[in-house]
Amino acid sequence: MKKKSWTIVVLLLFVVVVFPASELQAQAGKGKYLIMIDPAHGGEDTGVNLTDKYHEKDLVLAIAQAVRKEFAQSGKYEIKLTRSVDRLISITDRIKIVKAAQPDLFISFHVNAGFGKNASGYELYFPGFAEASSGNGGSSAIIKDMTRNKYLNDSVKWAQIIQRNLQKVFPRKGRGLREADTLILKDLTIPSVVLEIAFATNPHDHEKLMEGKTRQAVTEAISRSIKEYF
Repeated sequence: MKKKSWTIVVLLLFVVVVFPASELQAQAGKGKYLIMIDPAHGGEDTGVNLTDKYHEKDLVLAIAQAVRKEFAQSGKYEIKLTRSVDRLISITDRIKIVKAAQPDLFISFHVNAGFGKNASGYELYFPGFAEASSGNGGSSAIIKDMTRNKYLNDSVKWAQIIQRNLQKVFPRKGRGLREADTLILKDLTIPSVVLEIAFATNPHDHEKLMEGKTRQAVTEAISRSIKEYF
């Protein structure tokens, strides 16, 4: 077997065997799974208007806080938010917060709008695969690509679990999983997704978003998804 082929085999064994083992060791050291939730917008950045006084920033923060409350007494999971109050935090600072926390999972909450009043349902975005493989750069580049691909595949798994649980809240309203190089997901080496919960510009979606039982159902769907992922 050629030397280059042996190098690839060794690298594959490193990623498949050593890398997962190191993850388990790190998790054992932390004691809890850490999940970071990003409630979009905040402060003067209100996001989509739901009423004159209630906006996207308020709804996504309420759901994020509700999910955190669900796990408040958990000995297995810890929930952290990129913002816990109504204040503006830049995308750059949000990314810094996430990277500093080194969570095991990440999700960013948004409310959709536009595409006419007929557009409805929820959307899930995961990081793009476009930059994952360069095909050049030697063994270090191969390791980097394999590592990144693992996180991208885990992001798809995370999105699929959320999609399955949200189907119970918005039956037949899923708009599919969408690959995108979203800024908040850029360069994150953790399973991560962006969730557009529903369309504020759709009358039926808007009505559901304003119902407390819908927000509670979304909270339960996300909480269930977190448990199912692990």
